[in-house]
Amino acid sequence: MVKEQPADFNVSFHLARFHRVSRRYGRAIRLHQEALAQRESAYGSDHPETLRSCTALANSFYAAGHFQIALDLFQVTLERRTKTLGPEHPDTLRSRGSLGNCYHATGDYGTAVRLHRETLALRERILGPDHPSTQASRNNLAKAEQALQDSKAR
Repeated sequence: MVKEQPADFNVSFHLARFHRVSRRYGRAIRLHQEALAQRESAYGSDHPETLRSCTALANSFYAAGHFQIALDLFQVTLERRTKTLGPEHPDTLRSRGSLGNCYHATGDYGTAVRLHRETLALRERILGPDHPSTQASRNNLAKAEQALQDSKAR
């Protein structure tokens, strides 16, 4: 039985997001860690709300430039979302794209290209070629391919 979600779960989650967009990354990370721990305790590690908190924490680490920590969190979230929601669910696709962006930020352009190609192919099939998420995937793939070409030219 899942415990009822206390009101402060959402308050701390949204406050952490506010701190992240305000570039107060340390505070955002602490609040997201608290929210993640609360949601894991209440729902378990594979619940969509827990995975939402894990993604938000990864985004804060990414924004702060802590790419390896973000990479690990994005990877875990992708694996759990694939297992619980399936490989074609919009949240799973978002996780795959975020992981690709993080690999790009670390300079692993080959992995970024592979993940963005997978995401784009799925989004084109599921959402269509003109959907904003599909277009974002197309742009992310183009940037990763360019970075890969540039790195090989050096």
